[in-house]
Amino acid sequence: MSRKPIEMELRGLKTPRERVWEALLLLDALPSRAAGFDKETIQDHCQPMVSLSLVDDYCDDLEQAGWLKRTGVGAGKKAVMNKPLLYRLARRQADAPRVSMKGARVTQGQGTEAMWRAMKVLPSFDYLDIARNATLGTVVVTPQTAKSYVAHLARAGYLLCMKPSKPGTPARHRLINNTGPHAPCITRAKVVFDRNTGTFAQLETAQEVCDALE
Repeated sequence: MSRKPIEMELRGLKTPRERVWEALLLLDALPSRAAGFDKETIQDHCQPMVSLSLVDDYCDDLEQAGWLKRTGVGAGKKAVMNKPLLYRLARRQADAPRVSMKGARVTQGQGTEAMWRAMKVLPSFDYLDIARNATLGTVVVTPQTAKSYVAHLARAGYLLCMKPSKPGTPARHRLINNTGPHAPCITRAKVVFDRNTGTFAQLETAQEVCDALE
């Protein structure tokens, strides 16, 4: 059976927080936005739906970071007479803000995105080049992290080895499968998942999986 229907369904998948942010952008574009919207309304506009607890947590984080503001009843304080708190966007941007519960910017995952961007810019590279080019400001990519990511993507068919490694000199690669803006991620099961294409690449052979059972 063809995998194309499954791949089409997985292509462009969004995380729960990205879906909440899309719902917020949609609600804030409605004529009724001045009245504000509560968390249950936000949940109702998430496609696919996410849990109310996640909506609650993410909205609290966005409020702490200044992306959301309260409006109407309960503005600036707790809900009044059991009425739900209402919110409006204070700022807009296309991508979902990555913020913590204290409103601080979250950098987790940015190293992978930075490595993917570096691969798309550099005509050829070794893992040391990727580590240097992906490290900027608060985003730090260690050589070991870059070495692992390069090895995984090479094994999954994203990279072409131009010069094999030799003692004291790492292998050089170039990107031959630029699938889109989202960096392919390595799952805990050693599988490469690519949101751009909705595909998985198994990095372990069946024998390696079997060997791990002992």
